[in-house]
Amino acid sequence: MGVTTTALSSADVQRERMVERLEQQVHPREETLAAFVTVPRHLFLPDVDLDRVYSGAAIPTKHSDKGDPISSSSEVAIMALMLDALRLERGQRVLEIGAGTGYNAAILAELVGVENVVTLEIDPEIADDARAHLRAAGYDALRVETCDGWMGWSEGAPYARLELTAATADISPHWVDQLEEGGVLVAPLMLRPHAQALVALRKRGRTLESLSVFAGGFMWLRGVGATGEVPREMGPWRVSSSRAVDADRLIALLQEKPKLGLAEPCSWSDLALLAIADDDSVVVQRTGSPAFSNGVLTEDGSSLAFVEWTSGVLLPRLLLVSYGGPEALERLRRRLDEVRGRSWQGLGVLAVPSDSARPDGDVVFVRPNYTFAVSTTP
Repeated sequence: MGVTTTALSSADVQRERMVERLEQQVHPREETLAAFVTVPRHLFLPDVDLDRVYSGAAIPTKHSDKGDPISSSSEVAIMALMLDALRLERGQRVLEIGAGTGYNAAILAELVGVENVVTLEIDPEIADDARAHLRAAGYDALRVETCDGWMGWSEGAPYARLELTAATADISPHWVDQLEEGGVLVAPLMLRPHAQALVALRKRGRTLESLSVFAGGFMWLRGVGATGEVPREMGPWRVSSSRAVDADRLIALLQEKPKLGLAEPCSWSDLALLAIADDDSVVVQRTGSPAFSNGVLTEDGSSLAFVEWTSGVLLPRLLLVSYGGPEALERLRRRLDEVRGRSWQGLGVLAVPSDSARPDGDVVFVRPNYTFAVSTTP
């Protein structure tokens, strides 16, 4: 897109460059690109260096007492993908759940009108900061409400669009009630450990059917609807599994000498798709290690294999790590061949209330409020 940089500030120049990269990476709609050009991200991250602000990367802004990030300014590429998935039009009323810094709400305001956006934030301190950032950027009229986003905001309902900027394992009935018929909800659904699917869902009665699905990663929703994944401590390992596992047997298995090999190249989204598709998917991580892993544990617990991201001399390496018999390793290799390089656009998600008939799908996830049927076949 490119503009002249004469008389522009350093922030303006860097913002233009960030948007040019964004255009090359994910090819958003022109309206979306224009909104990112208009809204000054640095005013929403006042204590962060400009170079980092306009790198476009995700930037944590608040941490828990344990040091875990609990709020952030999302990566701009993911923001753009979600905004386009909402299929926004001028004048539509939009509810955002998870105000964070207020930056995404300002982008929404550019797309639908500031008077049409309501953003919710459970943390009073974060909500106050978001209001201050929005005032500094000239969006004083944008409504920021401090409340538990799981309950939505009935005062402004119905909404044409609803965007959730935190990961959830379920869908709140309040969101569905407050969304108009034919309206679109975009949410990061945590289907399995280390496997989030960012899904755009259209409302048809009480049913929600996907318009698009793509990979992404967000921090967990907090409050009433929080269902954050808590790995089990098993000796020196932290384990998250798609099903119940025999802890004693797994610990004994992990005490054996592992078999190691180099894996063929695969991406984070490949591993997430593998986890969604396989009922025996498992995540194992040695306590204190930053290495990311994903793999499979056979149902009888006798065989485990996973892909581990580890640092190499020049580039990250992918290791195949296995314990016990060859079954899990053979299955993991086969699964990787199936998902490697697959487009997530081939996935479909149907969400129905869990008190209704169970839907058909390649994989079905039953949650307290909604059941998700996922079609993984291309």
